[in-house]
Amino acid sequence: MPDSTMLQSKDLQERYERYKAKIKNFTIMNDIFMRNVLKKKKCTEYILQVIMEDKGITVIDQTLQKDYKNLQGRSAILDCVAKDTNNRQFNVEIQGDNEGASPKRARYHCGLLDMNILNPGESFDALPDTYVIFITRNDILGFHLPIYHINKEVIETKEPFDDGQHIIYVNASRRDSTELGHLMHDLHCKDASEMYSDILSTRVRELKESEKGVEEMCKELEEIYNEGEQSGVQKGELKKARETVFALLEMGMPLEQITKAVKIPLTTVQSWIAETKF
Repeated sequence: MPDSTMLQSKDLQERYERYKAKIKNFTIMNDIFMRNVLKKKKCTEYILQVIMEDKGITVIDQTLQKDYKNLQGRSAILDCVAKDTNNRQFNVEIQGDNEGASPKRARYHCGLLDMNILNPGESFDALPDTYVIFITRNDILGFHLPIYHINKEVIETKEPFDDGQHIIYVNASRRDSTELGHLMHDLHCKDASEMYSDILSTRVRELKESEKGVEEMCKELEEIYNEGEQSGVQKGELKKARETVFALLEMGMPLEQITKAVKIPLTTVQSWIAETKF
């Protein structure tokens, strides 16, 4: 009989070959690839500079895929939370599905940021300006604009209500000749040589073309595969469940096995696949 260790090694090698093929087709709009690109703070910094139209933004700290909780214990995994030298806090979310970028979702993210900023005893006046930024595959708000800035105002006077809370929607389907349009183009590029930004293309090339970068990506995909195979995901955070489902599909895991791993009904998973035309 074949040695079980040899069989496991062969299975792993075969999965790694599938991973490498998938990595070539990843874009920054993909959750898994995005968080690896943004591990280089310069990439986060560049994206913020373009969206905010502020070349002076310097990111001094950031957290990727952090699980933020409210007072009731309800959590949400935020893609990227960054802080700049002016103590402004940015939450950058790349969303392929409309439901993940609803106005109520944006409001919830604003609340989570606020609740996780102040230390006990600090004055409310110490709250910094916060920006929740949704980069969406489709034009969520439907006014055919490349970017939307949402701020509060006093209805009776039309004066701004400056509480320091800001929401921005970026329409990634608009890829015109502006700097923002070039950024949206780059977020959809599979090939680093076709990107406008040297900062983003250098990082994408590193992850897709260097031996070290490809190995790092393969290891992360293998971790996701093992998590899905062994423990699945807990109910409650559908975004994380969806991400795991599609990652496992890309890795070749059978649909029936995926539904058992993530503990999501088969009909729900099938509806997700139909919506995204996976």
